[in-house]
Amino acid sequence: MRNTLAIMQRELLSLFYSPIGYVVIAGFLVLTGVIMWRGESFGPGKPASLRDVFAFAPYLLTIVVPAICMRSLSEEYRSGTFESLITAAVSDAQLVLGKYLAAMVFYTVMLAGTLVYLLLMMAYGSPDLGVAAASYLGLLLVGSMFASFGILASSLTRDQMVAWILGAVPMMLLVWFAAAIVVELQGGLRMFVQTINIRRYLDLFYQGLVTLEGVVFFLATTALFLFLSIKVVESRRWR
Repeated sequence: MRNTLAIMQRELLSLFYSPIGYVVIAGFLVLTGVIMWRGESFGPGKPASLRDVFAFAPYLLTIVVPAICMRSLSEEYRSGTFESLITAAVSDAQLVLGKYLAAMVFYTVMLAGTLVYLLLMMAYGSPDLGVAAASYLGLLLVGSMFASFGILASSLTRDQMVAWILGAVPMMLLVWFAAAIVVELQGGLRMFVQTINIRRYLDLFYQGLVTLEGVVFFLATTALFLFLSIKVVESRRWR
């Protein structure tokens, strides 16, 4: 655990001391702020709700979260520090989990910035705080899934941009297209796409419904991607 926390602290320092980190946070907050300002749920006489922000967030997160994770392992490969890490008393699991926890702390800080919008909504009306809490839980869970996949993508390459592409494009396909094509499918293929349809799970959270199916889906995919990341790092150790 101590090694994992040390890796997490080291990664967090690199994220918060990097201009990229602040660009990611600022870009996310500006774009979600614009969505809220121009949406149908902010202002006098409008329903006090962050539904527009929540609906837009997963599309934006497919771009933002891989950007948070793209340097996590690829930079270690590129700079040569990976070799020093694997010769130290740091296991593959500790390295991957430390990187993942750092990404999640950074992501949570970024997401917490949107609580300002909730406070503004409370100034104009009475938003349903239960629905808001469930929605934020959904965003934390989908962020966890994206972060673990971003770590996996970063473990596959020395190039940060390639890591971002590998981490972003599959998640874009899941979020942007799965919900659109599922109505055109039939039989087993339809059931499979429906099972991995991220929007289906998030929409339930946005309604204030925290379902066991949704929680298990996001936690299981997170665990799977972290396991695969550990195996990739393990394979590099013996090259």
